[in-house]
Amino acid sequence: MPRSVLFRDLSRTFRIRRAGPLLWPACRALLSVSVPLVILLGLDRLDLVAGAVFGALTSVYSRNDPYRRQVRTLAAVAVGMVLAVAIGDLVAVVWGGSTWHVTVALLATALVGALATMACTAVKAGAPGGLMFAFATGACAHLPLSAGELPVHLGVTAASATLAWTVSYVGARVRGLRPQREAVAQALEATAAHLEAPSGLPTRHRAAVAVDRAWNSVAEVGKRHRASSVLADLVRAVSTCESVLVDDESPRATPADLRRAAHAVRHGEPSRPSGKGERGEPPAQRVPESRWRTLRGLGVAALRPGQHPSAWLLPYAARVGVAAFAAGVLTHLLGIGHAYWAAVSAVSVLQATSTSTSVPRMVQRVSGTVFGVLVGLAVLSAHPAAWVVVLLLALLQWGAEMTVTVNYAFGLFFATPVALLVSALGSALPPHELVADRVWATLVGATVAVVVARLAPKRAWLSRVHLALAGVRRLSSAEQPDPARLRAALLELHEAYDVAAGEVPPERLPTEDLLTVSHRAYRVLDGREPVMGG
Repeated sequence: MPRSVLFRDLSRTFRIRRAGPLLWPACRALLSVSVPLVILLGLDRLDLVAGAVFGALTSVYSRNDPYRRQVRTLAAVAVGMVLAVAIGDLVAVVWGGSTWHVTVALLATALVGALATMACTAVKAGAPGGLMFAFATGACAHLPLSAGELPVHLGVTAASATLAWTVSYVGARVRGLRPQREAVAQALEATAAHLEAPSGLPTRHRAAVAVDRAWNSVAEVGKRHRASSVLADLVRAVSTCESVLVDDESPRATPADLRRAAHAVRHGEPSRPSGKGERGEPPAQRVPESRWRTLRGLGVAALRPGQHPSAWLLPYAARVGVAAFAAGVLTHLLGIGHAYWAAVSAVSVLQATSTSTSVPRMVQRVSGTVFGVLVGLAVLSAHPAAWVVVLLLALLQWGAEMTVTVNYAFGLFFATPVALLVSALGSALPPHELVADRVWATLVGATVAVVVARLAPKRAWLSRVHLALAGVRRLSSAEQPDPARLRAALLELHEAYDVAAGEVPPERLPTEDLLTVSHRAYRVLDGREPVMGG
């Protein structure tokens, strides 16, 4: 792989992102973590803190999804988190203290990380993907648990996860249409960017993605808001984006109009962008796509490599699992403690779905950890009282959620002391040894992850692009093209191409075919291209 591909995205390492909500996701994480910890503190059962924390981490998923989607996603995450903790607990109970303990714990961490990453990517669950599940299994596999303590520990995890779901549910109800407003504002901004460079296919694609997300978001509105004037304004705004994209040569709305409308939408003000979009009724309420059907499709993909849209997820999951296990084993052989931290670090880096995007994530992971352990060392060296530890855990988790989407390194600055504090509660190691383990394990895990991604076969990523190309060709050449299916196929094609561009050199990519096929498909969607039999 040429250097240009491996380091293609390195310049994005310390880019600051400001999109999306920060305060509410951080506050719900604060509530979800602090309530169970305060209860355990009152009961003098801080030995159960790991289960409480991992259950509470249910709240870090689905940050800005619409209310209906968030409820479903977090319910699945809560169940998955309890299962991940249960696997780790079983490893601790059955193999704890044996010569096979470290090997089995690392294998369990790698398998959970691989399967959770594959599942989260398949259903588009979003960040942090499979990371938290792997972390839960790895940490709990090293707890000093007995068989009799297992039900209590799992019960605490389940109760904490349920509380996190409840807090998120109540908050989503209170937030109302804010996720929809954010999605529509992003669609308006992306459309404005396209108008400023109307000949660019990349800007057209980014706008199409944003508009599709906005339609999906406004379609998932509950009965309470479906007749509201606010929703009607949002629908008109998305319709305007759609009409501008179709007729970008002589649009009624200017980029300045669209950006002003985006600002108004984001701040809950009436939005009337000039344009042709007059549709004010909400789109038909969609039946949510079955995530079980999506996951079952992975089984079909296993039987049809290179012939199913999800087939690339299987080698991707294998990449995650191999990297996690190899990183953990290497760390253990080097005599570094807490080898599962290296496995978790590898899983974290490979949440980036291509090699080039894993490189900046590796740098972010290491740099955030290096600075975070300084905070952790200062706290641990002070030997804080139990109530101070509980307070710090809650506040640090709040800080992590406030900053992680701004830049992953910032989030790790706060998350690293959390991991150290949780580990210190069940460890007799001096603070400086615990901190050294964290730094070296993170460095080994992140490095191994990038090396494995670099050496892994790339065929599945290229096959995905060619399969998507064939799908767009077929749909755009049909006698009566289905606009919804063609739009979805275009989104899949460009997503597949973007990911593959981080895996292979440009000369191996069907770039000319993508440009030709995409331009024709967009012209068909815009009504400018005669269809077969038309």
